[in-house]
Amino acid sequence: MDKRIQVTRRSFMAGVSMTALMPATGLAQTGIPFENFAARARAISGFDVVPRNLMVGARTQLDTMQQRAFVAGRTAARDVDKTVLKALYTGMHRPEGQPPERFAYAQALMYAAIEDTVNVPSYCGGVPGYWAEKPESA
Repeated sequence: MDKRIQVTRRSFMAGVSMTALMPATGLAQTGIPFENFAARARAISGFDVVPRNLMVGARTQLDTMQQRAFVAGRTAARDVDKTVLKALYTGMHRPEGQPPERFAYAQALMYAAIEDTVNVPSYCGGVPGYWAEKPESA
């Protein structure tokens, strides 16, 4: 006997709805809103504006317990604070015994701190677009 599964419009919509809800459920399990992490990162870094990709990269270096301790500002989490600050200022993560992983090197805060005097090494010789202007000696 040939048994075919009959998909009704109602069962199809129920499946689509459940699929749409699954990623939100997975993200909600961490319990740490990105805005809370970002606010704490800005507070300890001393910068009002921190690029989002830099904060996302720093956040991915921490597990859920470390993120909770960081957002809560617990004094026992000073090592976590140092980890986040290193990631924000360097744009890199250095796992134990492995080469560094760069995730936002050009946006790192170490360049924002000295942007008036030093250019990011990935730019060639001056601020972006400097070659479009006439030289001062001309």
